[in-house]
Amino acid sequence: MVMTTGEEADMPMKKRILALVVNYGREQLDYLEQVTTSLKSFKKYDVTVVVHSNVPLDGIGGIDTVTLFERKTGIRSLNDLLVKLKLGTKWSGRVFNFHMLPMTCRKVIVRETANYDHFIFTENDHLWQEHHVDHFIRYEALLPEDRITGLIQFEINPRGRFYPAYHPPYEWDCDSVEKHGDLFFAHFDNVHQGSFLISRQQLMRINEKCDFSNFLSTDHYSPKCKTNTDLYQYCGMKKLICISEFEQNLIHHLSNVYIEGDLGRDAMRSDEQRMRAAIDRLLEIGAKKYSS
Repeated sequence: MVMTTGEEADMPMKKRILALVVNYGREQLDYLEQVTTSLKSFKKYDVTVVVHSNVPLDGIGGIDTVTLFERKTGIRSLNDLLVKLKLGTKWSGRVFNFHMLPMTCRKVIVRETANYDHFIFTENDHLWQEHHVDHFIRYEALLPEDRITGLIQFEINPRGRFYPAYHPPYEWDCDSVEKHGDLFFAHFDNVHQGSFLISRQQLMRINEKCDFSNFLSTDHYSPKCKTNTDLYQYCGMKKLICISEFEQNLIHHLSNVYIEGDLGRDAMRSDEQRMRAAIDRLLEIGAKKYSS
């Protein structure tokens, strides 16, 4: 059946998403392709995928644009970056500091505020799926403006599922449980998730108060992590996780490197039993707090 022009006009426009993915080196190109291919597979959204990388990315699917970055010898300022905008541009081989590279994505997001409905920033090994956006949009309609929902990273190996952000000194805030609609939400005090999702309306409110294209703090998180943690700490919005639908608000950290501390990383994680006990405790607190 072929739709007429009138029928096409009656169909709602797909929301536009700009997804900025940061890639450093060649260590995780297989994960990068999984991430970009997943983003481009979304059915309900029109997703533009832009990758900021310090190496060429020929032959990787799901990418609309690759922006290559290099650093002039002896120059460390973001203002002195040489930016190469077209896929296939000759690459000099000089390396740009990974701790600064993610922040270039936030600069593009701010520049493109008026042109998209939602914005995703992500490291190259976080598997974004369409339901993450579906739920975010639903939660935003329920929550007050000074709240924003996020995700919890997980990793897996043959022994089960683990949560790299759940390590000392970080913990769930048992006093933070809130009910919005029929759902319970709570705050996990390690706000780093290697990514973020934000709506245009939220971004516009931030831009009125501060310069989201620059770092907003000098706290304990590294510059690489601040690309997402700034949003949840210094932009007037408290990060909440929907604990009523906890399974829907998990994101797979594909490299699974923190379970055993592979590839030079620290071993950092809690297991499924500890996380499940914490969620059950929070749900019990919420039920008592909001009982009629």
